[in-house]
Amino acid sequence: MIYLIVFAILMLSMYLYFPVAERHKLLAGVNNRSSHKKPVITAAGFIFYLSYIIYVVYELINDEPVQWFWFAGLTILAIVSFIDDLNDVWFLIRLFVQIIAVSLVMCQLCFDFRIEMMGSVSQWSAAILLLIISVGLINLYNFMDGLNGMLGGVALSMAVPLLFIDLYVPSAIGFADPTLIGITILGALIFLFFNYRPQPKCFSGDVGSIVLGYMMCYFVFSLIIKTGNANYILLFAVTLMEAGLTVLQRLFAGENIFAPHRIHLFQLFCNEYYKSHRSVSAIYAGIQLVLGMGLFLFNYYSVAMYIQTIVLWLAFVGLCVAYLLVKRKKMGGHLLDNIGLFRKQQ
Repeated sequence: MIYLIVFAILMLSMYLYFPVAERHKLLAGVNNRSSHKKPVITAAGFIFYLSYIIYVVYELINDEPVQWFWFAGLTILAIVSFIDDLNDVWFLIRLFVQIIAVSLVMCQLCFDFRIEMMGSVSQWSAAILLLIISVGLINLYNFMDGLNGMLGGVALSMAVPLLFIDLYVPSAIGFADPTLIGITILGALIFLFFNYRPQPKCFSGDVGSIVLGYMMCYFVFSLIIKTGNANYILLFAVTLMEAGLTVLQRLFAGENIFAPHRIHLFQLFCNEYYKSHRSVSAIYAGIQLVLGMGLFLFNYYSVAMYIQTIVLWLAFVGLCVAYLLVKRKKMGGHLLDNIGLFRKQQ
């Protein structure tokens, strides 16, 4: 029943939002890092947060417990990200809000899994490390919002294996509410209906990508804590490969990582080599789905931890090497020397 309610409200909200966004010029303009050729409605990713509001209301109506720390963090992230889509928010303010939101979700994880912070150095060191990793992953996830279908496709390719793991892997059952994961899948499908087109009807904006990054961190770290299996971090494999390696590339080149650029490999394929946006997004989503389902199958069949660790991480390292080799070729034979050329191209 909740899925029908979510579907109806999200679809109606999108069709109501489009004329409002056009009237108030809520558009993603064309600039030197854009992959689109004309302005497109942005901030349509508000539907993800709306879907989680519906979930919380539904839980309250049915007298089910609500995870308030998680929802509080989600809310402040969504509000600040939506404001950022309308009028740029200083990055230090965004960073501060993300730290607060991640701290709240960590409180939620402590509550969910009855973790008591006893004040030991090891516990607080782990908590600080988790906070840094989570903030980093949220921002890396945001960088994936660049092509028609990319964000929705990657979200879908992560959420589907998460749902299978939650329902069928004995050691992981109940790490999150499967309804919450299902709503994430439904939101991604609805967003893809409008975004995965030759000429997209809308983009998600930060309000979509940041909220999804937050949710994926919540799901994946819940799963890792529940099972003790750190290999599940590879549900972020494509994000770590594309966004993570690009950030490192720019750091080694002495670039400002917060400045606009066009050197993600998917941007090079589409902007410089004129490949189909939808085809490139489908390849990225397909790679992530294969890795995610591999994680599901390894754990469903209780494959020894050392075997799955070796196989999965070798596959990830192989993908990273292949990524760097292809990117080096597409950038004219060097990963560091030609960055400025791509940044300045119009």
